[in-house]
Amino acid sequence: MQRLVIIGGGFGGLWAAMSAAAERHRQDLTPGDLSIELINEGPDLVVRPRLYEGAKPDICVPLRPLLDVIDVDFCQARVSDINPDARTIGLAATAGDAERNYDRLILAAGSRLKKLPLSGWDDYAFSADTFADAARMDEKLAALALLPGRPTIAVVGAGFTGLELVTELRVRLGAEARLLLLDPAAAPGARLGGELAPVLAEAFAAGEIELHAGAVVTALDGGGLTLATGQRLDADMAVFATGLEASPLTTFIGGPRDKAGRLHADAYLRAPDQPDVLLAGDTGRAMTDDIHPTYMCCQHAIQLGRFAGANAVRDMRGQPLQEYRQERYVTCVDLGPAGAVLTTGWDRRVEKTGTAAKTVKQQIMMERIYPPDPAVGRAEIFKATGL
Repeated sequence: MQRLVIIGGGFGGLWAAMSAAAERHRQDLTPGDLSIELINEGPDLVVRPRLYEGAKPDICVPLRPLLDVIDVDFCQARVSDINPDARTIGLAATAGDAERNYDRLILAAGSRLKKLPLSGWDDYAFSADTFADAARMDEKLAALALLPGRPTIAVVGAGFTGLELVTELRVRLGAEARLLLLDPAAAPGARLGGELAPVLAEAFAAGEIELHAGAVVTALDGGGLTLATGQRLDADMAVFATGLEASPLTTFIGGPRDKAGRLHADAYLRAPDQPDVLLAGDTGRAMTDDIHPTYMCCQHAIQLGRFAGANAVRDMRGQPLQEYRQERYVTCVDLGPAGAVLTTGWDRRVEKTGTAAKTVKQQIMMERIYPPDPAVGRAEIFKATGL
């Protein structure tokens, strides 16, 4: 029996599992011929793009019911190490069996917020990086609401996550908060594309968000932040959205990597130095076309998972692999009271704004990026792989 093991139950890992099971089915193989196992530290797929909304229960989707329908084994465990030469995976002692063997491995362990070297980070830095982080943020916001006066909340980082965080905070808190947005760029949000600048300016005005451009945080404490210029900004809470780094499990796999720690994948999503390992989600840097690399986002993670799952099965069976491609790129950013903004293309041309874009955003967040309901059955789940 051949064994495919997938590490990670996020978008890349779950879609890899569905795609691998679909490919196994297309080839008239049984689980006895080729077993597929997904290992994840938690029991759920966490719909991470929605965490800026807070720790809502429907953001967590149980993995096991869906995997059971498609005959994929599930192991809830923390992976402690990977030995690609021996084709083994070490699991934390609480997982029972301490080791797994594999014929092919899909590494889809995701990414995490990059920790900044600031004193006070562990005590005073908040984020919406994980469900637990979002719950901790919710608790702090609830505590601030009970205090007299108007709290000041600083959001550090004006990428997509930071924009959604700060504008959603205005929706959640109403006028009863002072909101600051800090970014090291000369114009917060400018690096996201020139057409977005006027849209963002309107959103900042609608949300009464105070901008601090060229702001580099050098110190953090319970009363606020200190910038590289020496300026002190008083704040009751600091929320960071300052970039991601790939899972540390990537360090067990040899090969070149980018500045975020992602391993460079070949055209078929294999790790060049370890062709028995395929990469999906935020662990791999792949080329969507001849020019553009993938971003660390769910739309790329899902498609990477689809190709990685099918290719892993094909590779084990000695069959030609499919070259990964994803030439269409779309963004839809929630802007709180200002609605949202929908862009298309790598130059992020603005297509919709306001309530029209907000409708699309809600469809994406509540429907399009969710996995199929297990109740739809095996055939419909396989169709969702799209290959």
